[in-house]
Amino acid sequence: MWTKGLARSVVTLCLLLSICGNSWCDEEAVAAAAAAGVEEVDHQTQSLPTPVSHLCNFTKPLLDPTESEDDGYCICNTHNGQPWGIPVVEINCRNRLLAHVFVPGVEEQLPQGTVRLDLSHRTLTDVPWLAGSSLHYLHLDHNAITTVPDKVFANLSSLLELHLSGNRIEVLTTDALAGLAMLKVLDLSHNRLRAIELNAFSVSIHLERLVLSNNTALGEFFNRTGESDLFLRLGVTTRLSTIELERCNLTDISLTSGAGLERAFLGHNRFQQLTQLPKQLTYLDVSGTPIRSLPPKFLPYLLHLDTLIMQDMPTLTTLEAYSLYGLPRMTYLNLQGSRNLTTIDGHLFGQNVVRNETTDAGLKRLVLAGTSIRTLNDSLQMAFESLRVLDLRGAPLYCDCKLRWLREMRNLTTTGMCVKPSSLRRAPFGLVQPHQYECRSEQSWVYTVFNVILGVLLVVGVGVGIYLIVRAVRPGPQVVLRRVGETSPYARVTIEPNSAENL
Repeated sequence: MWTKGLARSVVTLCLLLSICGNSWCDEEAVAAAAAAGVEEVDHQTQSLPTPVSHLCNFTKPLLDPTESEDDGYCICNTHNGQPWGIPVVEINCRNRLLAHVFVPGVEEQLPQGTVRLDLSHRTLTDVPWLAGSSLHYLHLDHNAITTVPDKVFANLSSLLELHLSGNRIEVLTTDALAGLAMLKVLDLSHNRLRAIELNAFSVSIHLERLVLSNNTALGEFFNRTGESDLFLRLGVTTRLSTIELERCNLTDISLTSGAGLERAFLGHNRFQQLTQLPKQLTYLDVSGTPIRSLPPKFLPYLLHLDTLIMQDMPTLTTLEAYSLYGLPRMTYLNLQGSRNLTTIDGHLFGQNVVRNETTDAGLKRLVLAGTSIRTLNDSLQMAFESLRVLDLRGAPLYCDCKLRWLREMRNLTTTGMCVKPSSLRRAPFGLVQPHQYECRSEQSWVYTVFNVILGVLLVVGVGVGIYLIVRAVRPGPQVVLRRVGETSPYARVTIEPNSAENL
């Protein structure tokens, strides 16, 4: 070993001396020493260990029929990625019995080219420290993770989607997402979040979808902090297009700072009014909220709102006039399952519905299945001109003259079943002919005349009967009625006792 070290020293010294102009080292000596150095370098290179993945067993064929779940490795698929055909690796460790155990604080180097890693359903209690410059999708959902350490994802700079749903995470710190500047989707639903530190999402400047649903303690958190603006407090980027906050016990939320927000899922919270919504919202879901009635202008003026979902509203009974005014581009309204809904005002969308010249404008689909709607006012006819599908299945429809206008709309497909009158019970709404939708006040003139004649005959008959009864109880002409008085020969004679001899 000392000879090789000496050789390296000789080569270095000769090079220095040659630079200074000394030539006491001949070329052969320098060449021999250099060859010895190169030989040593090659030997050291061959002795370095070959990198081995703890998750994939690349020594086995990719399609090995003997592969089993207890072989100690994940399922690793290699294929050519688009568009350049560069080999990529997708690793699926779900429900696999791994021989390797993740050590907290020790990084696991992923195989080169790994773009997807699925570690869900693994009963992990800690977030593994991973390193992979090409990883795009990481699934850690449905484990037993309680905390997200600071900067645990620092070496996953290319990550686009992070799924942490179904864990036991309680607090999200400011630096928990450090290094995830390219992240677009973050799912933290079905956890136990009770606190989110200030600007926790500020590092993810490209975040487009944030899922926080089913964290029941978040409502108390926002009430305690006194800040309902999600964007200002938590540092959510204005590029966010979809937010999901269902079943979070929220009583108030402000999303007005979401300049790019288009879809909001806010169902099954404790809202009574929603006024702090961004103007460019296109999809809104407020299902399951305890709203009793929609007052006028229930929603702010949402010029771009296309879909409004209000399913399973437990206490909703009435849609008042102008309650959905200011939604000119809404094409889909769903009220399915709101069983206590009985009244829809004829001016629900406003008294004068403005006709839009574009063919795509106007309500196209209305779902009232499972409600208690019996009839619809004909004042809705103008608002229904663009309607193509009306779902009334399960509603107790009164198929009388008040619904005839709905049946006569040509381009409308209505599904439902009549409950009344008895002659149309269980008849499909769309199969009943328009002339069968009748009210009692609209019966034919023959039926009306017949009723009048029958009434007159009944009155005449009663009069004749009374006359005959009177005639029957009066005495006949052969009976003479005379008045009995003092001078009448029919007066009573009184015979006093002891005066009989005077007769």
